[in-house]
Amino acid sequence: MTSPLNLQVRPAREDESDLIADLVFGEPEQETTRVAMCLYGIDDADRARRLFRLLWKSGGNWRHSLLAVRNGAPVAVLQFGRSGFQMSPGLIARLIRIAGPIALLRMASRMRLNAKLSPAKPAGALIVSELHVSPEARGMGIGAALLEHAEVEARRRGTATLALQTLTTNPARHLYERSGFEVRATTSNKSFLQLTGCEGNVLMVKEIAAAPALNGLEPSR
Repeated sequence: MTSPLNLQVRPAREDESDLIADLVFGEPEQETTRVAMCLYGIDDADRARRLFRLLWKSGGNWRHSLLAVRNGAPVAVLQFGRSGFQMSPGLIARLIRIAGPIALLRMASRMRLNAKLSPAKPAGALIVSELHVSPEARGMGIGAALLEHAEVEARRRGTATLALQTLTTNPARHLYERSGFEVRATTSNKSFLQLTGCEGNVLMVKEIAAAPALNGLEPSR
């Protein structure tokens, strides 16, 4: 799919897993990255990025991701539905080499705390689990274009609801609000606030209008 921004949106490939993980992880000053590093208990950005690449690849998250390419360069990623990792003895051993056994145990506890702050999603909604634009491509309308792409995908899948979860402190909330998303739920936790400086998460939902009929006929499916 190509947009007026000269943006090609296509399914990601397995060999692009690290590239997509880096887009999602972002830069240390990015709010979602800062909070993730607090949850990992790692203050070194390069080491945290290596850990995130490993977790991202272990979950096969590239399978649920769309990559946005502009002028031949990957600039953004959009992921639906599934975002996570699959723990295994081999993965644990590799994580220990990166983070150390004590940090890994601490991270597991913090991840459980984070999971408790995940609001329940509307039944039948298409979940936008990740939307990230590279720093050099921000301000061009690429994020908004990908949210429009998500609406098209929702209609294709036969649902009229889009939903996403984001941090209460994430500046991207303004983009979602401009694109028609509304806050439906907020979760907070004092321990999470003390750990990350962020109160918690918000659930944002957008109800999508049905596609218009063409010449009095229903749109093809």
